[in-house]
Amino acid sequence: MKRYIYTLSILVGLFTITSCNKLDLNYNPVQPVTVPSNQRLPAIQANLAYSLYSQARFASYHSYYVTTRTGNSNAQTDTWNYNSITRMGAWRWHYFDVGSNIAGPAGMLLRATEDGDNNYIGVGKILLALSYLSATDVFGEMPFDEAYNGTFNPKYDSQEHIYVGVENLLNEGIAELRNVSAAARSMNSSVDLIYGGNYTKWIALAEGVRARMKLHTANFKNNYQEVVNAANTALANFDDALFKYPAKSDLTYEKNLWGESRPNPEWQFADIRNDLVNSLPTDVFMKAMTVNASTNTYDPRLYKLTTPGANNKYLGAKMSEGLRDVSLPSGTVYQDFANLYNGYWTADSSAYPYMIKEELLFIKAEALYYLNDKEGALNAYKQGVETNLRRLQVEEGQIINFLGSNKIAQSAVNLTIADIMMQKWIALYLQAETWVDIRRYGYSKTAYPDLYYPRYALAEWGGRYIQRFVYDPQTEYVYNPKEIERLGAGARDWVFTPLWWAENSTLKN
Repeated sequence: MKRYIYTLSILVGLFTITSCNKLDLNYNPVQPVTVPSNQRLPAIQANLAYSLYSQARFASYHSYYVTTRTGNSNAQTDTWNYNSITRMGAWRWHYFDVGSNIAGPAGMLLRATEDGDNNYIGVGKILLALSYLSATDVFGEMPFDEAYNGTFNPKYDSQEHIYVGVENLLNEGIAELRNVSAAARSMNSSVDLIYGGNYTKWIALAEGVRARMKLHTANFKNNYQEVVNAANTALANFDDALFKYPAKSDLTYEKNLWGESRPNPEWQFADIRNDLVNSLPTDVFMKAMTVNASTNTYDPRLYKLTTPGANNKYLGAKMSEGLRDVSLPSGTVYQDFANLYNGYWTADSSAYPYMIKEELLFIKAEALYYLNDKEGALNAYKQGVETNLRRLQVEEGQIINFLGSNKIAQSAVNLTIADIMMQKWIALYLQAETWVDIRRYGYSKTAYPDLYYPRYALAEWGGRYIQRFVYDPQTEYVYNPKEIERLGAGARDWVFTPLWWAENSTLKN
């Protein structure tokens, strides 16, 4: 891991080196201008984990998993006001740390092409597709065609256009991995930290990303069968795509960013560091995790996703209100809530998910539900729940009891879309993809019965729900003002402008 992060520090300086070479100044023939693909890939994979986290950092609050402890104390998460933010690290992580190291002027795709390493081209394009899909799903319009052509003010492409580009990258990546050259540089577990050079698993992940993307638009494109086909193709060979951290390490860059150490490596941005230490589980989360309130019987995953608070209680606070929530018992203190750290996804050594099997099963369940195959939907839904229970290492007896409880639909005739979406919401705890689902459904109570409008969202928003992130103030609003003006992204209420697939969604009622 140390070697990989050292490689990352080299990559950060590549553009400066390349610029000097163009001017024929300070050129050192011994100093490499580009890094071989097998040395670059591990750092790219680490950066993608950081990038996905940087999106989830805010999305986890907008998805009602957690809220600030004191309430009305954070402009972005409590009042939905992004106008005072000084950096948006999620923008930079995608374009610089991931994208430029794959597709930039000295990126892995160029070097792999020069060296004949088409396996690295294939994996690189799949990683770039995943990075672009996740980024456009929080930002909307973004540079795609002109992203890496050297201009400081590239045009912003529509999200619909970016989706076409993402699918092209997936197709191209799959094609490369199906025909890896015998002369290509090897790709083993010391180089590929996700799948150890297993091209079949990379292809399955690409199909999984395709299924995720197609689900976003299936409701208004009427292509749910394509979603099912992609999900089935992926599931045939799928293995969880996880970036794994060491069990123990004293190095901040070898810790999950959701962890209790709150890692803040020197190259990160101010908005990256997690604030779970000052946050509480919401009432929405606790209602979802409660099987029987009168007996304090909970979903067994509650004890896996969180750890007990000091007072061993499991309260939930209203979104944006925290301890200001007047419905909480008199005398409530933060120790009456579950500890958000050291859960399955929130320990320093937790793996960070690119995509997990449960998501594919719930994608399939949702698509089959709208194809009116309720039996098929029920089966995929139950598989998704059971897979998640087993991932979290819930005991066998508890799994059997929970699957037979009133929290789980027991027949196709009783299955609702809320059953599917809420169990997916639990399975994808703290992942940004959940916010995509919530926005596809327009924050609808049909799919998410316990959602409500936060008390401290600013009155000027007029009751509208947040829809996107702002672009990075220190780059886009400075170097690309014409595009910002064209989009209207300088408006105070820009984050309430729905993305393409949300605007066209037929699921909002």
